Amino acid sequence: MDASRSSWTRGRSSLRRRLDMRLDELSDLQLDALREVGGIGAGHAATALSQLVDRPINLEVPRIEIVRLSDVPHMFGGPERLVGAVYSRMLGDIGGGILFMADSTAALALADLMHGRTPGTTASVGHEEEALLRHVASILISAYLAAIARMADLDVLPSDASMAFDMAGALLEAVISEVGVTATEAVLVRTSFIDEGAAVDAALFFVPDSRSLSVILGRIGMV
Repeated sequence: MDASRSSWTRGRSSLRRRLDMRLDELSDLQLDALREVGGIGAGHAATALSQLVDRPINLEVPRIEIVRLSDVPHMFGGPERLVGAVYSRMLGDIGGGILFMADSTAALALADLMHGRTPGTTASVGHEEEALLRHVASILISAYLAAIARMADLDVLPSDASMAFDMAGALLEAVISEVGVTATEAVLVRTSFIDEGAAVDAALFFVPDSRSLSVILGRIGMV
């Protein structure tokens, strides 16, 4: 009887671990799978952006890292640094959030790149630049989630995107509160927009809840 109870307890413990995965516990193979998703998403986004501006826009093969959410503001110069951010919740078979961030310099450079202007032309972020940044970020977010959905055979869509220009620390706190997850880490997808030699860096943060991470990796045979 005791042996049976012990076996049942171990089984429940193992199941709990599979259903409550943390990003910092992933194996190299599991990280490689996430990198593949990022590469596919970047390819789709590059095609969509090129169609948007009617000329080739390339995206570098993304660099994928696991980062602590508390470290994110420091990647942009500190919690008080002004950044532009576009955020969507994930709807469907998985939950969590996905966040696009670019500092003010990158946002201005991206506006020049997408409009085909000489670098340095855009001097400030107005309504037109905000709308463009939201649109570009939404394309990236949708492409990344479409890649996840295709690879893992899941139904997942982004919510309507919300956007803000604010201090990096305040924006991150608002996103964590909005998405309502207890995650302490995120998948960072770093890429660069490239057009005729000009490059603009950007960052996409994928923050799945623990159940969703298990679902994704389970569907692609990595659990």
